[in-house]
Amino acid sequence: MSRSRKLHRLGNPDADERRAQRVLFRHLRDDTTAERGRMAKRVRELQLLLSMDPVEFERLVARLMEAMGLKVELTARSRDGGVDVRGIDTDPFRGGNVIVQVKRYRDTVPPSAVRDLYGTLRHDEAATKAVLVTTSRFGPSSHQFVTGKAVTLINGSELVGLLKHHGFHEVFTAAQEESAAEAAGLAELPAIEVAAEPARLLLHWTGEEEYDIAALVCRGNVAVSDDHLVFYNNGSTPDGSVRLVSGYQDADACLLVDFDALPADVDRLVVIAAADTENHPDATMAGFAGPALILETGVDQDAAVMHLADGAETNTAMRLGRFDRDASGDWEFTPALAGYPGGLRQAVVAYGLEVEEA
Repeated sequence: MSRSRKLHRLGNPDADERRAQRVLFRHLRDDTTAERGRMAKRVRELQLLLSMDPVEFERLVARLMEAMGLKVELTARSRDGGVDVRGIDTDPFRGGNVIVQVKRYRDTVPPSAVRDLYGTLRHDEAATKAVLVTTSRFGPSSHQFVTGKAVTLINGSELVGLLKHHGFHEVFTAAQEESAAEAAGLAELPAIEVAAEPARLLLHWTGEEEYDIAALVCRGNVAVSDDHLVFYNNGSTPDGSVRLVSGYQDADACLLVDFDALPADVDRLVVIAAADTENHPDATMAGFAGPALILETGVDQDAAVMHLADGAETNTAMRLGRFDRDASGDWEFTPALAGYPGGLRQAVVAYGLEVEEA
């Protein structure tokens, strides 16, 4: 049994490196096709909305409401009371007075903004419904809060979809021209043979809590060695076949895995997520909501998306699943969720590594 000298140094990962893993547009994890070109295009579209003048952006939302059949009034900034646009829906069934607030945010809209808008709705005698529109996304607590209330949340992806559906394609002309230019540039290049590259295993989740991703290279249910545990204190296996990467696109965490380079007698790769209990002793997996693993295997192949179960407050680490090599040498992912109240240490011990006490 191997004795891990790395695991007892679980604490104090570099905070800036953690933040580097949480880049802009985390809401793109909801794009279930996860096709890289489509994601890049959506990023450009949202960047165009973010670059708009605030007043221009409010007017765009007002024009969208008019296209949807509402009578619209932009409120004066000096006395808007947290309301940017007011609309009247004349539909005899669903109609009413709507108050709208728009937020050009890069990061997740805080739940306090949703609660404040609901407070405004309750004190507005004329309003029957409130809508919060953003260029980013809303966390699970915000969606839970508005359940059963006359409040609608529209995230950035939904806003882009509504604008396109109602004919506002000119807003995204620059993004389309950029995509066309890239395609034309690629077409002019001579054909080349694309070398095999490691697969990218991207981990996404909602919320602001920080989590770590770890991988165990195993033979069956036993880790090869403590050097084959890849996490923030050991960023790579000795042969470099599994590596931890910071700041890759919109991923919260990323592993590079060269499945072909793994030793021939290795037949399992286990993926684990863990809370940062060293820096945040009260942290649990409760904030690990809406997790998804996205496997990008090559530039000419669509990514595979694996949606997983949310974390639980009783655990501080959880196994997300495993890749198994079959007799023909192909790898297949199996969601195999398991919770560990004892955190990453407990998970590692379960795979045959012995952990020294700090």
